[in-house]
Amino acid sequence: MLALLVFAAAMLPSFHGSVGDARADDIQVASATSHEPITIAADACTRWKEGVYDVWHLRGNCYLNQGLTYARGAEAVLWIGARNAPDGPTKVIAYFESEKGGHVEVNFLRTDVEAGKDGVLGKQVSPNWFQRMETSAALRWNVPPAMGTTEARPAIYERGLAQFNPERRRQLMLAQYSEFVPNVIEGGAQVLPPGMVKYDVFGRSDASPNISIDTKQGIAIANGGVRVVIEGLSVAGLPAAFGPLGQIDLSTDRAVIWSAPGMGVAGGVQSADAPLEIYMEGNIEFRQGDRIIYADRMFYDVRRQVGVILNAELLTPLPQMGEFQYPGLVRLKADAIRQLDASHFSATNALVTTSRLEEPAYDLSSEQINFTDEQVPVVDPLTGIPIAGPDGSMAVAHQQMATAESNVIHMRGVPVFYWPRFATNLQDPSFIIDRIRVGNDSVFGTQAMIDWDAYELFGMKNAPQGTEWNLSTDYLSDRGFGYGTDFQWDRNEIFGFVGPSTGILDFWAIKDHGHDNLGLGRRDITPEKDYRFRLFGQHRQRLENGWEVTAESGWVSDTTFLNQYYEREWDELRSPRTGVRARRFNNNRELAIEANGQVNNFWSETESLPRLDHYWLGESLLDDRLTWFEHSQASYSKYNIGTEPTEPTLQSQWVPLPWEANVAGEKLVTRHELDLPMQWGAVKVVPFALGELARWGEALDGDSLDRAYINTGVRASLPMWATYDDVRDPLFNLNGLAHKVVFDAEFTYADANANYDELPMYDFIDDTSIIEMIRRLQSGALPPTITGQKFDPRNYLFRNGIQGWVTSPSAEIVDDLMALRMGMRHRLQTKRGPVGNQHIVDWFTFDMNATLFPDPNRDNFGQEVGLIDYDMRWNIGDRFSIVSDGFADTFGDGLKTVSGGIVMNRPTRGNIYAGVRSITGPITSNVVMGSYSYRLSEKWITTASAAYDFDSGGDIGETMTVTRIGESMLMTVGFNVDHSKDSVGVNFMLEPRFLPNLRVTKTTGIDIPPAGAMGLE
Repeated sequence: MLALLVFAAAMLPSFHGSVGDARADDIQVASATSHEPITIAADACTRWKEGVYDVWHLRGNCYLNQGLTYARGAEAVLWIGARNAPDGPTKVIAYFESEKGGHVEVNFLRTDVEAGKDGVLGKQVSPNWFQRMETSAALRWNVPPAMGTTEARPAIYERGLAQFNPERRRQLMLAQYSEFVPNVIEGGAQVLPPGMVKYDVFGRSDASPNISIDTKQGIAIANGGVRVVIEGLSVAGLPAAFGPLGQIDLSTDRAVIWSAPGMGVAGGVQSADAPLEIYMEGNIEFRQGDRIIYADRMFYDVRRQVGVILNAELLTPLPQMGEFQYPGLVRLKADAIRQLDASHFSATNALVTTSRLEEPAYDLSSEQINFTDEQVPVVDPLTGIPIAGPDGSMAVAHQQMATAESNVIHMRGVPVFYWPRFATNLQDPSFIIDRIRVGNDSVFGTQAMIDWDAYELFGMKNAPQGTEWNLSTDYLSDRGFGYGTDFQWDRNEIFGFVGPSTGILDFWAIKDHGHDNLGLGRRDITPEKDYRFRLFGQHRQRLENGWEVTAESGWVSDTTFLNQYYEREWDELRSPRTGVRARRFNNNRELAIEANGQVNNFWSETESLPRLDHYWLGESLLDDRLTWFEHSQASYSKYNIGTEPTEPTLQSQWVPLPWEANVAGEKLVTRHELDLPMQWGAVKVVPFALGELARWGEALDGDSLDRAYINTGVRASLPMWATYDDVRDPLFNLNGLAHKVVFDAEFTYADANANYDELPMYDFIDDTSIIEMIRRLQSGALPPTITGQKFDPRNYLFRNGIQGWVTSPSAEIVDDLMALRMGMRHRLQTKRGPVGNQHIVDWFTFDMNATLFPDPNRDNFGQEVGLIDYDMRWNIGDRFSIVSDGFADTFGDGLKTVSGGIVMNRPTRGNIYAGVRSITGPITSNVVMGSYSYRLSEKWITTASAAYDFDSGGDIGETMTVTRIGESMLMTVGFNVDHSKDSVGVNFMLEPRFLPNLRVTKTTGIDIPPAGAMGLE
């Protein structure tokens, strides 16, 4: 919340009225020649600074050239803009004039229709010439040393400023000369030149204010309601199309205006260096865009960028921060907001909240907040040498920081949290506390968990860009005190290596004095270690030389730690490994080298020390008549069986698996495939032949093994379609119907002199969580005991044809096989949407596959047909669907499963799922399940889910939550039952509505914008 407060304060437009902050985006470039250098010459010149522009006054034989554009005149003024980035373009505004009775001559390349296709040189002769240009090259100067300047500007300078008026420039345009078209803002709004400020004074209402004027001293005193409009102020974040133009509209009961003597105090245009000061009091409303400031008194000095707002209140949207756009308004109140200079701001007794109530439901209060916009040198990431700007000075970047003193969070006026001091980077704003969770269940007891932003907690001002550092402090009453830290990065350089990089390093540990509850049969497990932890890391970086480097760490303390404390990660994510890999891509080729080590000896793992892979995929041969695929690998691989647990329950459920052995040796494999694609009418036919030679230094029996393998056959596919324009039905949302179907088939014959059951699984096919479950199933701990080749995962992959892939994830799975695989994919499509903006949707989809085994006794346990599956989805409406899928192995005790259900979804109201799943085979289960989330009213959301097995499983579990949507807070009370763990839990969560990633939205799918985002509630 501090970041929201300071960002709002820093964006106050009244404090950014400096041409020194102006941007050069208002320059319209001559893009056709922007890569060409610009050459400038004159007999004499004068130079001065005007905001971000260097202004040059050229006299005598003035000359400017870029590409085929040449301009010559007697006198000229140039505005040279600073580069926005070290490798950005230099932007130039040029205004040329002739001597009395003379002319400015411009030669250029004509591109109009009359000039023909290739264009010819054209010539323009006029009293003056105005043009915007840019170049990515360095400017070429041929002028004598520049002289200084006095306060008085030359007359041509004022006439050049007048050319910034788009209406004036339009009159001077050469017909059909598109290269010279300036940047004109739609609506004909006047574009002020850099370094100029315009202001106007009006009455607040139809009644004219009482204004007394002292022209000699430049003072105006207004009473009875006055409105002041100031233009030309530079505002950070203004769209680039508007250049440096910023407008402030303020109204007040009374005002005193000081301007330069001789200027019209009721309005006019003047230099930003000229005096302009305004004092206001009484019912002040300060507006810019969507920002509104209310104040009692206010003073602002435009020239010196010094201002004070007393008793201020600000309602403002915030700019986009990364990918997050805050949808509501932030409310800022302060006794005084001061701008100390161009880059330092201070707020006294400040309060920030998103609550719109007079007495906010919550707020963050700070005695003092200081904002600093520091300029830091831009350095070359390769050399570390500072980069010079276009004028030779050091290029700088802005680092916006905020620090706050004596910070207190109030809830309903009651202080609930205090922190003496913290700092934040406004480019990545956050607050000290990232998340608070409170809960209670039978596994961990009472839980209180807090995640902290470490940079802010320690007040670190110079945190590395593109990084996040968080701390975790967790109290679990039945387990102990846990703590941890995670460091994340997403930047273009790390540890001196240049290139886009992302990664995370996460550590969490606990001194555990409780027992693990892992579910049925493992509800009281004594951990093998008291001090338990996880060290997880991932890093990926694309280096400038074309190599991509990835590294990973997955060190855990004991075998059940992840299953207990990181259950979702254990069930759903890839098994953690420890190693490093480098690979390089070259079109359709890849070279990779990696090394992996075993750090968790209680899990089986293959160490590769090292491994080299080469891929060459889809290479055309013989003028596209043949297509070649290749994958070769060489490694020294060591298979280590995980150690047997010492805990009695886990030990009774642990058995070695058929493919495990403590073996090691070289592994050399090269696999190639040649395809001959042909088109037989509407049928695509591809005969293919795949061959492999491989060697393992040590097989399951401890001896070396050499293998030759061939897999050949033919693939075919036939696409068909039909359209039915007259099929229309409002009930089923049909507006025409198109039926598209693809029939495909593949016949394969495979023969190998050694089979997969002779080799250890050096290349793992299952994650650790699956392997540990297979051990329990084969140990007899979970009835019935599931063993035998029918239920071997290697056999399932083999029958599915994984050995026919050149890029197969496991080189070991190869055996003799003959199979015919057939499939079809149906799509029935219709059009939906408003007339003139319709889009095509899948109304009904149906996919089905089956495999025929000519030698069923060898390949499919006596059944000629197997591996039957289907997937169906009927999208009756955009928010209502019927879904179903199924699978069947036809041999005895083969797995057979079918499911069906309905899905309804209304993003702003809720969603419902209800379905059934039936499983038969080695186990039998018939589960009915359902879940819903529904927003009952503007204040209440309810969610519930349940699952029940009508066979031996019985009641599986239930959850229910109720969320109250408050003006500023979301209060959720939840209840859950997990019968597998015999656990009952109650959770309570208090979540602010302003957070970018609401947990309530994640779990329910219902978007809850902040209060006021859709107007007052």
